[in-house]
Amino acid sequence: MKIVAFGEVMMRLTPPEYKLLEQSSQLDMSFTGTGLNILSGLSHFGYYTSLLTRLPKNHIGKVAAGQIRKLGVQDSNIQFGDQHMGVYFLEMGYGVRPSEVTYMDRSNSAFGKSTLSDYDIEKIVDEYNIIHICGITLSLSKSVKEVAIKLAQVGKEKGKIICFDFNYRPSLNKNINKEEIKNAYKQILPHCSIVIGGERDLLELLNYPVDLFQNLALQFVKEFDLDFFAGTNRGSSEHSQTISGFVVHNEEYVVTTEHSLNVYDRIGTGDAFVTGLLTGIIEQWADKKIIEFAVASSVLAHTMFGDSFIIDKSMVDSYLEGNQMNVIR
Repeated sequence: MKIVAFGEVMMRLTPPEYKLLEQSSQLDMSFTGTGLNILSGLSHFGYYTSLLTRLPKNHIGKVAAGQIRKLGVQDSNIQFGDQHMGVYFLEMGYGVRPSEVTYMDRSNSAFGKSTLSDYDIEKIVDEYNIIHICGITLSLSKSVKEVAIKLAQVGKEKGKIICFDFNYRPSLNKNINKEEIKNAYKQILPHCSIVIGGERDLLELLNYPVDLFQNLALQFVKEFDLDFFAGTNRGSSEHSQTISGFVVHNEEYVVTTEHSLNVYDRIGTGDAFVTGLLTGIIEQWADKKIIEFAVASSVLAHTMFGDSFIIDKSMVDSYLEGNQMNVIR
């Protein structure tokens, strides 16, 4: 099984030891992005993965490509051009203080300025079984949106599995008409097989009427003829934050148990969920096992520093079996 993801790569800069930016003179640098994070997890689970993106044609782009390879993701579909990469600063939260993300200019990045002519869509689609497209690609620029929709359209025509993550970010859409965003989502969804999202996406982006979420989810799957629709729900108990998951498949709505969270680094945990979800779908597990494995992957991702999921599949299985050891010897 070969998986390719189309999405942006960003530079993440993080002050150490939960410090705020104004408290630190040092920053930890890494390279991240929804597609890369998902592929990293899948490569650690033993699948062949490749990233379809565009990096700056300079030393920063070369370093980023090297880090992508280090995560086990193939770089043969990476293009290079222009000089800029999107950057975000993460001030990690602690206790009751939430984490805070500050984005720098992303629309003028090498990826944000990429166009259809930069990618051989037909060749890429022919080579891969699953194509993942991040929803942020619909918001960055008109040209990137065109690539995402074309990739989904050609993939659907050729019988490929198209996985799409809503991944809606209000901060990226301040200057974009909401109706325009809604139309972009409605253009890509008919070509999709698997969609990751939640209640907010259906209510705020697609303007579904307020109803019991299970009813909305079933309606959404029927409207766009999806194979799977899945996502997570976050909550809290007396002592900790919690997470659970749902999946809609074959007109059935399946939910998981609620898992307590120990949060070290919150960013990228949704991508770990997608890694687990795709693994279960690839392996053709029962729906209950698929969604429990996906949520377990996300739970473990909360305990890791950095966005990319690099935990072995055996550790996810061990967590699900209740084998939570302090030290593995």
